[in-house]
Amino acid sequence: MFTIHAVDGYIETLYLAVYEDRVLLIDSGCRSDVPRIEEVMKRRLNRPMSQIALAVASHTHPDHAGGAPTLRKRHAIPVAAPKDINQWYAGFSGGLQHKIDIMLGHFVAWTLKYPFEMIYYKKHLLYDHPLKEGDRLPGFEDWQVIETPGHTSHDVVLYHAETQTLYAADVILKVGSGYRPPFPVSMKKEMRESIEKLRHLDVKHLLMAHGGPQQVTDFPAIVDAMLKEIDKGLPPGLKRFRKLERFSPVMKRYYRERRQAKKAS
Repeated sequence: MFTIHAVDGYIETLYLAVYEDRVLLIDSGCRSDVPRIEEVMKRRLNRPMSQIALAVASHTHPDHAGGAPTLRKRHAIPVAAPKDINQWYAGFSGGLQHKIDIMLGHFVAWTLKYPFEMIYYKKHLLYDHPLKEGDRLPGFEDWQVIETPGHTSHDVVLYHAETQTLYAADVILKVGSGYRPPFPVSMKKEMRESIEKLRHLDVKHLLMAHGGPQQVTDFPAIVDAMLKEIDKGLPPGLKRFRKLERFSPVMKRYYRERRQAKKAS
């Protein structure tokens, strides 16, 4: 079995699932989080970086995939990522979306009064293991991949049935005393379906990238609260940022197909 160790990243929480002879890094964090991971491995766990047998990038945003290239290059750590992850920032408009998302990462850090750190990373992620619905993580087959589009088109979460542990990535956030969907919810219908898909899971340990680890006793109630928040829509202060999510070629195609379906009906 394993123990979970939280790593306080720049603007998110990362998790190390530490087994007797190997370590799973659950999300790679920002580029600037690599030294934090190295420090935890060395000081807290007394383990060499070579024991990290896999790093997962749940989706392509800078606080989830930004550290993966450095970990892969510096320590030869294999990276697993959703199979369609590189479609999000493809082409010229995808490059604009990439720059916007890095800017938003810096904006979040500024609002939290964190000092500036370099979080720039290349928009195209080199990875070793493509992930899709129902896959088991290579080398960590006790963890199951669940596709949860909505925040982006390719988000995944990870579920460990034996310990009733769910790594929710950006699909579930803890804000104050409540649970919220991420910003942005790019695909509302798909986000609702993703949240509903998680309802049947037996979850006692909830690991969130934004909100930290939580012990939960009524996971379906969290799902219901999330659905209400999704239906409620964006808080007024965030609505002005809504158009910043639409430069990805995936989203351009998504809105085009929606318009065509509406005309056809």
